[in-house]
Amino acid sequence: MTNKLLDYIYENKILTILIVGLISLGIFHYIFQKPVQVQSGDHNQIRSTDIRPIEEKKGKVEKTSKAKEKAEFVMVDIQGAVKTPGVYRLKGTGIVRDAIRLAGGPSEDAELKQINQAQHVTDEMQIIVPRIGEVAEPNAQGTPTNNQSSGKKDSKGKVNINSATVNDFQGVSGIGPKKAEKIIDYRTKNGNFSTLEDLTKVSGIGDKTLESLRDQLTI
Repeated sequence: MTNKLLDYIYENKILTILIVGLISLGIFHYIFQKPVQVQSGDHNQIRSTDIRPIEEKKGKVEKTSKAKEKAEFVMVDIQGAVKTPGVYRLKGTGIVRDAIRLAGGPSEDAELKQINQAQHVTDEMQIIVPRIGEVAEPNAQGTPTNNQSSGKKDSKGKVNINSATVNDFQGVSGIGPKKAEKIIDYRTKNGNFSTLEDLTKVSGIGDKTLESLRDQLTI
């Protein structure tokens, strides 16, 4: 019986090889191609442990970046003897000299020796560059309020309309507190006055009023 089987296999070896190959292929497919089932619990675990922390981390990174960017820049108000007074944005590592450059540089009558140009700027800082003959503030940031006197008078006792406070204008005959506030508001919105005649652009001040004030004011 065994000899006959061997003889049959030998005589039909091609068919035998095919049969053995098909059987082997079926076994291989069964073992290695069996589909992997994913349980619902595993799916939920992936979503809760992997996705949410990534989203939360991304939100924290974005908030940190915005806070860092905000800290890197400051807003500075520069007034006085500069070519283009106004509010400027510059790096927090900047100094007073950088702010003056942003404002177009010092005007011809600027007295830079009285201020510390190496002082570091801070957010919401106000810098007033004094003119020749004026007394600078104690520091670049210490600007007086409207109720304080800044002593903005020249050698002849005239009040400088580009730097005077409400209290300074009280010593000027013909300018009361309300009119002084209008002058300061106009100066803040439009920049420094170029000539005394520019005062007529302020509501309540006409040519006749200006003539009565001319000997008491300067720029």
